[in-house]
Amino acid sequence: MAHTEQAWDWGVELRDDERSELELLRSTVAQLRTQLDQADEALRSCRQRHQDASQALRQLAEARPWRRRGVRTALRERQLL
Repeated sequence: MAHTEQAWDWGVELRDDERSELELLRSTVAQLRTQLDQADEALRSCRQRHQDASQALRQLAEARPWRRRGVRTALRERQLL
């Protein structure tokens, strides 16, 4: 392997183009973390909605015929129907 004049520079000094790239990468990481947080929140919300809908269906299925109207009304008020 040929020896090059430029050795690894382990110092903290960065050239302007390297500093620009580093700032761009930091900005991108911050944006991706924000998107990940939003996706996590959306997932939690969907899971909660799924759990609520499953519970609503179970309540409707278990309700006696003469109580179903009241169950449907309660579910509509909770926006599950």
